[in-house]
Amino acid sequence: MFNTIFKFLSKLFALGLLVVLAACSHVPAKQAANTQIIDLSAANLPAVAAEFVTTRTGEEHEHDEHKPLPAKVSWRFWRDSQQITIERPQLGLGELWQRDGQELIHRKLYHQDQRAIEFQAGDLRMLDITPSWQKLALLLDSQLLDKLTAEEIEWTDGIPTREYQGKVADTEWHVVMRLDVGLPMLIERQHGEFSERTELLHAYSLKAAPWQPTLVNGYDVIDFADLGDKESDPFVIKVQAQMGHEHHH
Repeated sequence: MFNTIFKFLSKLFALGLLVVLAACSHVPAKQAANTQIIDLSAANLPAVAAEFVTTRTGEEHEHDEHKPLPAKVSWRFWRDSQQITIERPQLGLGELWQRDGQELIHRKLYHQDQRAIEFQAGDLRMLDITPSWQKLALLLDSQLLDKLTAEEIEWTDGIPTREYQGKVADTEWHVVMRLDVGLPMLIERQHGEFSERTELLHAYSLKAAPWQPTLVNGYDVIDFADLGDKESDPFVIKVQAQMGHEHHH
């Protein structure tokens, strides 16, 4: 049961790691006087809030045993130096990542149930879900960018952007990074008949964000290590049912 559940959780998590903003114009523009270009490898990226939409076409895996994700999902993202939150309101799901020294703690949030599953660093390693903080913060693996062809920095409406393109492991990539806030404006990937496009719709400084993460202080938190003791819990049963499977003892 655990492998099935966490393949499903990993799939939802993978959706949260992608991002983009509609195709941007490449008309040269002057640099704004107070706009800084962010080093994407910096340990602390600007505190931001953003809204994205991800559109998928085709199936990513030929024999996908999980319930397919919606073709179009809108989601929100909040980032500061110690915490990253992702919410997908139409799915009733969220993710919380926190730094604990050099380790990461992760919570899967189920807002309709006001429940959460918490993964300690050791749990994540066991499940082979071990993204770096930098990957979570950028919503993209910086090592991937290193493998793509990078264009010169361009300025559009006072915003610095850089475009990346190329093919890595049979997947075609097109990425546009917004360098003033350290977020992808656009991520497009194509693998066979499957394609995915994530666009950045809005970005704000964290203090100026028009919306805030859902308050989760009162949520019932289940430690991953305790899930085996809760197989009769209706919430655990429901999580399993979301995958379209029945658990057989």
